[in-house]
Amino acid sequence: MIGVGLKIVILGMLVLAQGTAFGQNLVVANPAEMRDFRSAFVNPAVISFQDAHAALGGKMYHLGFVDGDSNPFRQGYVSLGLPFAISNQMGLGLQAQYFDSPLYSQSNISFMISRRIQHIYAIGIRFNLFSRSFNRDNFDLVDPDDPVFRNGTTVWAGTFGAGVSLFPWPFLSLGIGLDHINRANISLANEDVNQPFTAYFGAALTVGTLQASLSTYYEDQRWTPRLSLSTRVMNSGYALLGVSENGLMAEGQFRISGPLSLNYNYEYTIFDSEGIGQGSHALTLIHEFDRQRNLPKFEVPEEFKVQFVPPDQSMREDTQFYVYSIVNKMEIIEKKLTRKIDPSITREQLAQLSLYELGMLDSTWAEYVTPYDETPIDLGLIPATLDANLTKEYEDFVRDVSRNINENEVQTRVIASKETYLRAAGLRKYFDVDSVNSDKLAFVEPVYRSRRDSLRANEKLGNRPIKLHETLFSLSPSSTTFQITPISDIDIPTTWQLVIKDNNDREVRSFTGAGMPRAELRWHWHDASDRLVKSGVYSYHLEWRDRNDKVHKTHKKYITVQRLLRNITIEVTGKRKDTGDADEINIILKN
Repeated sequence: MIGVGLKIVILGMLVLAQGTAFGQNLVVANPAEMRDFRSAFVNPAVISFQDAHAALGGKMYHLGFVDGDSNPFRQGYVSLGLPFAISNQMGLGLQAQYFDSPLYSQSNISFMISRRIQHIYAIGIRFNLFSRSFNRDNFDLVDPDDPVFRNGTTVWAGTFGAGVSLFPWPFLSLGIGLDHINRANISLANEDVNQPFTAYFGAALTVGTLQASLSTYYEDQRWTPRLSLSTRVMNSGYALLGVSENGLMAEGQFRISGPLSLNYNYEYTIFDSEGIGQGSHALTLIHEFDRQRNLPKFEVPEEFKVQFVPPDQSMREDTQFYVYSIVNKMEIIEKKLTRKIDPSITREQLAQLSLYELGMLDSTWAEYVTPYDETPIDLGLIPATLDANLTKEYEDFVRDVSRNINENEVQTRVIASKETYLRAAGLRKYFDVDSVNSDKLAFVEPVYRSRRDSLRANEKLGNRPIKLHETLFSLSPSSTTFQITPISDIDIPTTWQLVIKDNNDREVRSFTGAGMPRAELRWHWHDASDRLVKSGVYSYHLEWRDRNDKVHKTHKKYITVQRLLRNITIEVTGKRKDTGDADEINIILKN
């Protein structure tokens, strides 16, 4: 066992090396960094702008002078972020942290909720349950009955924090995080030892694949700045170099396979005049839920055929009741959606598509209805930056669209959210559109009409099953009402039935009863087996039986059923399509 003096030195140096060791939050990050899952540890609002993820990590500190153990200080953390857990604007997060040393250990469990507002900024709050336990056996020269441990060796406390994330421009993000706002008492004795209030401030500037990050946190009347520069490789990961008040840091993250990524961080920490440590190592495994590897199952429904049957001639019978339908013509709008999936599309790519992009049927006659309105984008102040690793096929597609605008005056829209403004500005440079047809090329931003429409447009397919064929029926009107009125004094019938027949005089549906017929009967266009009726002309009449067992009938009347068919085909392909025969071109930039 090492002496208490040495332990006090170790603990004091740990505070210098990891400024939050005595506080509640063990993870320090830039509160404005949207791509770093650790930013949610200091700013709960950032969850709304991150991908859904789960992360598991650990960190070891190498101090280099503790007998028998070169890394007696260990840290671990678990993070779960669900940006659309409640709605398209509200997300939830759950985090757990622990720290272990020879003298004490501490843990913290956090629950967070965030709300995104207008895709520009978000606010969030955090609720924490904090505990710290001291290892009394490792305190040499301390009386076991010392008053400090009179109430036990463990203390619990509840705290809360808040945060704000802001996107003033697409290439700049800002963040603020506040922790230990209520400054909970974490003393074992009766004296007050409050957790220090901590504030985090950060900014991240992105230009192409490069990002500069600047942040600082304030605790115990001390500011600790951090500066880093990183570069990102599309769909692969990133590399980062940085410097802080306490030392140097290097970090890298790469994608292992599908949704799994591995992050490694090394910090070479300088403890000012107290000495030099050998640094720390952190390793984290990250799973992104929006990157699925499972190919959705294809379901092929039975084919639905429509056959028209001409009407028969009308018949007239003696009547003592007047029967008529308030609707004499009904339309069935049938929309058939066919999805063609290119075999070259990978499982991961297919899972990234939204339900809206794969086609969603509605009851309108329109072939394709967008769930949003469009507002023009002013790209004049945004630097024209585009990823340098564009494929030649993509560049050929843009030139083909430009040629179509100039030669065929095809209306073309580039639909870009705020997160893709930089790419939209870069894409504008690739279009070679003359001044005469410049009005044929528009850059617009989607503005959703409702929360439901926003959810439809942004919800990804994931690993849900996908149907290659879908059919939707819309009935106009949804039903009809038969009104039955006596037109002469007659004896009350013993039984009655309203009969509906098709063109071949086959009974489709009937309503029966005893005594006087009901004044109104409602029909929802389904036969006796609850199947939707086909196109054609349908007759209806009322039959009843008097006390002498004689059958009477009203004359026949008719209802026309017309079916309108709309076939829609959506093709998902990774190959460049010829736009020469297109009436309209929409290019949607994905975030």
